[in-house]
Amino acid sequence: MAIRRLSYRLGQEPDTGPLRAILPDTDAPGEQHRDDTRAFGAVVARALGAGTELSYSLLPDGGRLLCAALPGRRVEALHLSADTPGPGPVWPIDTWRSADWEPDAGEALQAGFVESELPVPDAHVDREVLVEFARARADRVAPFLADVRRLFEDPAGRQIVLVEEDSETVARWVALACASLPEAYVPALTFTTWSTDPRRAAQQIVGIGPDAEFDRSDDATLEYLYRVHDGTGGPESPPAEPDAWARLTAERWLAGNPPRPAPGAAARPEGPFALLPLISGDSADTGSGTLSGAELAGLGGESLRAVFDAFAATVRRGEADARTRDELDRLCRGLDGDHALAARPLALALVKHRLDASRGRGTLPDLAAFEGLPLGQEAWRELREEYGGRADDALLARLRDPMDTWTEPLRLALAVGADGGPGLAEAMDRLAEALLRPERQRECARAVKVLTGLDHLGFTRRVLRLLIVDFTERKLDRLRALAVSPQGDWLRAHIDEAPLTVRLAAAAAHWSGPPDHLRGAELFRRLTELLAGRRVEDVKTLRLLWRIVWRNDPPARADQPWVARTCTPRLIIEADLGRRVTGWLKEPDHCDLELVEFARAMREDGKLGAQDRDTAELLVIAQDLADGRIAVSRSSIDRLRGLRRKVSPLGAVLRRGVDERVGRALAGANPLDLCESHGVQILFAAGPDLLGTYRAQALDPGQCDRMLRELPGKPAELAAYYHIWRPRKRHGVSTHWRDVAEELLDHALAPVLANLDHHHLGQVATVLQREGQDVQEWTAWRHRVAERGIH
Repeated sequence: MAIRRLSYRLGQEPDTGPLRAILPDTDAPGEQHRDDTRAFGAVVARALGAGTELSYSLLPDGGRLLCAALPGRRVEALHLSADTPGPGPVWPIDTWRSADWEPDAGEALQAGFVESELPVPDAHVDREVLVEFARARADRVAPFLADVRRLFEDPAGRQIVLVEEDSETVARWVALACASLPEAYVPALTFTTWSTDPRRAAQQIVGIGPDAEFDRSDDATLEYLYRVHDGTGGPESPPAEPDAWARLTAERWLAGNPPRPAPGAAARPEGPFALLPLISGDSADTGSGTLSGAELAGLGGESLRAVFDAFAATVRRGEADARTRDELDRLCRGLDGDHALAARPLALALVKHRLDASRGRGTLPDLAAFEGLPLGQEAWRELREEYGGRADDALLARLRDPMDTWTEPLRLALAVGADGGPGLAEAMDRLAEALLRPERQRECARAVKVLTGLDHLGFTRRVLRLLIVDFTERKLDRLRALAVSPQGDWLRAHIDEAPLTVRLAAAAAHWSGPPDHLRGAELFRRLTELLAGRRVEDVKTLRLLWRIVWRNDPPARADQPWVARTCTPRLIIEADLGRRVTGWLKEPDHCDLELVEFARAMREDGKLGAQDRDTAELLVIAQDLADGRIAVSRSSIDRLRGLRRKVSPLGAVLRRGVDERVGRALAGANPLDLCESHGVQILFAAGPDLLGTYRAQALDPGQCDRMLRELPGKPAELAAYYHIWRPRKRHGVSTHWRDVAEELLDHALAPVLANLDHHHLGQVATVLQREGQDVQEWTAWRHRVAERGIH
């Protein structure tokens, strides 16, 4: 074992130009040592090559040489013979810019080499600094580490040339490589932090500046001679093949949780660059190697699949201990998307290991332990083919025995994934059937005992789903009976796993009894609180609730407006329940816009009876005439009158609502349109509700002012008003109308005459004569108005 500290001056041949190590002229050591130092100078010169700064080389005899080129063209070299132990956790790059290289640090180290004697700074390269360094160069870390790995796996591996602005950055790259490699490989990683002519450098990693004598534009250089990584933006070698170890290690750095290779990692059976130590906690710092799904976020494609394939192979070979398998299991459950797809081989390997181990111990794992693993349909098919058949056959045979003996055979079938087998299917059907027969208390109690003993959430959920298959009124009654039976406690304990139908039926049974005794709309309202959003938003749920609360009956008449408002008419119609709420339409408490909109929606119900549809249509057309959506015309008035005849007699509230709307429509119509449409026929026979509305609107001050302003210039409309309101005594004209018409002539039309001159009066008479009206009657009325002085 020999360690020597050697000092030289860096010189250069004047003719040929190569560097050479020259003994200093001062402070010459003894002759023997001087001779050794002179003889070793050639080795130092070869190690330096065209480089400066720090270099680390392996010598042909197995020794190692660490050279620091210092200011003033000084060179300090540390030579470790082949039988000298390695520096342990101290990396050669740790000696970067160490003050211990100064000449007064001594020229030789003692034979009893210890780590503290190396020329290192106060501390190793800080991992937190390396994390920030890697994050600042995130897209370059994985390609660099992949090429570092190839330095050891490919005997003909190409040197790595790092092009950077300064040697400090090169040193950080070398430190990153040392921190990522298995520790046994770190002493073998040779480097020079700076070289002006990398072709003469023999190290594995060579740092150069952008002005170095190195043709980076040459394709052969980039593709065949070197692996060039250019941090200055120049050309570099094309990306290498994906490397799972490099990608995963890079992700660890970028996630802020760098890997910590354990001593002896190179001797692992799965190889020095195994992926498993990166997640299994197999590190120098226990517990620091845990990996989460988030740390795999940067992996994809072949790299991602390679990571999980390597994990799966480790599990299949039995190389993963229990702690590691648990960690892999946890990792699989936290994945989704492409990561979950890539993890399927690993998940399958974990399940098979658990099944095989359980079978060997004579114990039975629970199927619930596999839930959440990204297995996929193909994996489950493989599991069923390999493990499920015999267990399901055994279960099918045991179903001939009493139900309370099924627990263990069921547990075995579930543990080996016997889904879809006839035994498991029959067991679930018979358990569900027993639950739906609460009157057979012994059988129902046995079914609950099996499910309780099995304590399998997934299986219980599937049995509960079977309770609503081919759902009928009879099953609804049985569900409600189950809810209030002695087994109702078990149902309530598992109600969160039950489908919505079971939850609602059980709740209805509970709230219908003491102390609540809820019925009708109150029960409906309470049940909606169990729904997402606390309201009914789809047809299926509405039908279900209706069946639970009202069966095939309509809600109480007083509750129908609330039901229609809560569920919306559109949803009620889509659920084919419109006929159950027409009582509100036929006998409303009051006729408001909400009722009109309900009627508008109900017209779309194709299964509504003709009488109910005509009633809805009558209310809607009356509203639309009053709002001006539909013009007063012969067709609209004929439609209105026809509907009135079809639905007669109307209830008092609905009749009053229609009359008021029609009265408002006729009063607001153009008198010419009213005459043309024969709308006056409605007025002649109208009752007090219609005429009251008509009269009030016709005598409205705003309406009267408009007539005073506009009618003098519109003789045809003035004549039409007179025609509508003139006195009539023929059959079919009611006394109510005569009174209203007389009042309107005197108070709405007569004031207009004061604004008419002889010319305009003559125009009105001409219109009346042309229309075949009694002009003498008009003239007589006009004179009476003048005599009475009506204004």
